[in-house]
Amino acid sequence: MRQKIIRGIALASALFLGCNSGVAMARDIQLSLPVDCRVGTVCMIQNYVDRDPGPGVQDYSCGRLSYDGHKGTDFRLPDASWLDRGVRVLAAAPGKVLGVRNNVRDHAPGAYDRKKNKGRECGNGVVIDHGDGWQTQYCHMRLGSVRVRKGDQVNRHQALGLIGLTGKTEFPHLHMSLRLRGKVVDPFLGARAKPGCGVIGRPMWRPEALVDLAYRPSGILAAGFTDQTPKLRQVVSGRHRNDRLDRSADKLLFWVLIFGLQPGDEEVHSIIAPDGKVMARHQGRPAKEHKARWFSYSGKRARGAWPAGTYRGEYQLLRTTGGRKRVVLKTTAQVRVY
Repeated sequence: MRQKIIRGIALASALFLGCNSGVAMARDIQLSLPVDCRVGTVCMIQNYVDRDPGPGVQDYSCGRLSYDGHKGTDFRLPDASWLDRGVRVLAAAPGKVLGVRNNVRDHAPGAYDRKKNKGRECGNGVVIDHGDGWQTQYCHMRLGSVRVRKGDQVNRHQALGLIGLTGKTEFPHLHMSLRLRGKVVDPFLGARAKPGCGVIGRPMWRPEALVDLAYRPSGILAAGFTDQTPKLRQVVSGRHRNDRLDRSADKLLFWVLIFGLQPGDEEVHSIIAPDGKVMARHQGRPAKEHKARWFSYSGKRARGAWPAGTYRGEYQLLRTTGGRKRVVLKTTAQVRVY
């Protein structure tokens, strides 16, 4: 099995407005989900606010789903093919629109141009003022999709635009940040939480939103079959998810994209032939270090024409906890060979 690490996927949202720092006691606000999709099934939280004040990385639960200096919450789509479905960005709370950008072009996954986006790292987005010093900011929206203007009053759940691929991003997602008088607030802990991770806090999400926002240290992003060696950018672009392949295909490969690989994790890929027999199985070596995103694949080269029928790929991620090895992630995909 060949494996590739997703490297250097970073997000740094530029602010539309300058604000004075310093947090004072203020009326707390409650936030609704800022995306019109079920978090944990279609949308996933890829990154949380970085709670480590130094060069290290820790999310609010002391996990590693963040990167150094990250100032918001990233709600990502599985791949760029989902952009065509028009997943809406929603106002997390009522307020007044303070700033809008709507003229940044979308780019392909992995094709972020630092020079062209200098000063516009947020891409297309919206800043909303909620009173008492509270603001939310929404970044990386699709070109021309922003539906509100500066000065507009917006309601909770009101559509602001669509998730896109603009600004400093390598994959399709919404970056939402929360600030109180200019200071970043982690919505999973609130403004009064002590510094660091694993501390007592007061989530600022509404109760119905918390149901979907349960912390997931690892998750499946996408899986599929291909007859060509898959590349990361192609997978994130939505390619290599074939539902049909020709019997003359040179290869039959099963790939999986996950987040939250942890040290000691072991991957198992299996391909089951139409007759029910396992035609390929590979168990990788234990991971040596944490990887926020991980892409892997395995399979076989053809020896003549493939037998016609439906092939199934099965994936398991094994993790040792409490001295026991157990399956923490699993998924399947299938392809019809004709």
